[in-house]
Amino acid sequence: MFVIITGNSFVVAAYFSNFRLRTGTYTFLVSLAISDLLVGCVSLPLWMYISLKGVRKGPLNTFFLSFDIFSALASIFHLTTVSLERWLAISRPFVHEILSTVHYTLVICGVWLTAFTIAAIRLALDKSSSSVNPHRIYTPFLLLVGYVGPGILISVVNYSIFKVARALIANLPIIQNLEESTKIRKNINKQRRTALTLTFVTALFLVSWLSFFTISTISVFCTHCLPMQELAAFLIFAKCLQYCNSAMNPLVYAFRDAEMRKTFVRLLGPCRRVLAARRWRRVVPGNMSLNQGTTPRVREDNETTRHIETQL
Repeated sequence: MFVIITGNSFVVAAYFSNFRLRTGTYTFLVSLAISDLLVGCVSLPLWMYISLKGVRKGPLNTFFLSFDIFSALASIFHLTTVSLERWLAISRPFVHEILSTVHYTLVICGVWLTAFTIAAIRLALDKSSSSVNPHRIYTPFLLLVGYVGPGILISVVNYSIFKVARALIANLPIIQNLEESTKIRKNINKQRRTALTLTFVTALFLVSWLSFFTISTISVFCTHCLPMQELAAFLIFAKCLQYCNSAMNPLVYAFRDAEMRKTFVRLLGPCRRVLAARRWRRVVPGNMSLNQGTTPRVREDNETTRHIETQL
């Protein structure tokens, strides 16, 4: 929980402290970090409480399940929109240039609203009095909309990004201006590196959530396939993978994105100075004077300075 909150808080702080990160891609990524923050602040504590107390029914359990779906859908929808935005940037640059802050804001609002609506349906199902189990319809729908569909779309889009980037680099020798050719090549390589980073993030998401969606489907359509104890153990494993995913994204950004990494280091600067000051206070006892806590060379310089001041 601490890693999730700290890591994603750094992503949000980096976005607002570095103007170079105020681009469309990073706007989507910081919105994704906010959804991961909700996981660390709300979903994970609720799951720990429900697991320890053995809560299986009631409004708290219903809210937890709906919020879990909401955070998962928000994450995968953000990753989908980021992939589409990168595809526009490299294959339709003129269309991408006319996108404004209003467009990005509308898309982000649409992502959150769609995730909330689908999660709210899950909340309403527990209040349904129908004789037919509504989860037999909702679970395949959730699997298609929240996992299979976005996974296929992101894979196709990322493949298209790498294909277009390869074609653009192959055609660069046609450009006569060497300086312009180098600039374009750097831009294409940057776009491709960003797409590769997003591929890593998406792959982590799909792997982390695969077991959860598998267990959810089994528990609805084949209740006797696994004993209850084994199902509970698999569910704990799936939830741990799910929550680890929310902690891994900031680490991927730190290792893969140079600008984000520089901002992280700058943000950690004050923390490092505070830790160094505390370490110094532990080394130097409080009853020692300044001269006692300094090196002989520094004490000699201080005495020389005081001698000159008295002569003046």
